[in-house]
Amino acid sequence: MKRVLGLLGLGAVALTLQGAVAAFLPARFCPDLSFLLVVALGLCWRSAVGGVCVSGAIGFVTDLLSGSLLGQHALLRLAAHALARLGNRHLSLRGMLPQAIFVAVLTCANAFAMALITSFFSPGSAVAGIAVRELLPQALANALLAPLVIALTARTVARLGDEDGGQRVLPLSPRGRIA
Repeated sequence: MKRVLGLLGLGAVALTLQGAVAAFLPARFCPDLSFLLVVALGLCWRSAVGGVCVSGAIGFVTDLLSGSLLGQHALLRLAAHALARLGNRHLSLRGMLPQAIFVAVLTCANAFAMALITSFFSPGSAVAGIAVRELLPQALANALLAPLVIALTARTVARLGDEDGGQRVLPLSPRGRIA
């Protein structure tokens, strides 16, 4: 529980910092810190249930703050968390360059999925396609900041303690000699 509350607090800090940075930078150069935190949780945190809960909550708060369709960011944050967990199992994402490339690809997929959801639920909206001149700078900003956010999240997860600390490890030693 301590870990979930600590990571929710980190999510609140990320959303606040993202809002402060957005006041000074154009939207296309502003990194999506809540998205980066969710991806970092998928890469660093072992608990699938805790990661889903924290990612869904961060996505829902992002929905409330952005004024978009309710549930749109929550769904996409859950998908980003799931893809990060899947990518962490099947890809070597230990270095800075693989993490940056992975986040840049996920940012593009997230933008494409957001455009599809928006055009599906709001047919009158002017989302005909994804503007490459808007997407590429944000993907680059996310990619540059991803290793830092992943390292910070990994340290926070480690500092908040072991979630299975109260459970005993089952001894698997043989009782007697096997002849």
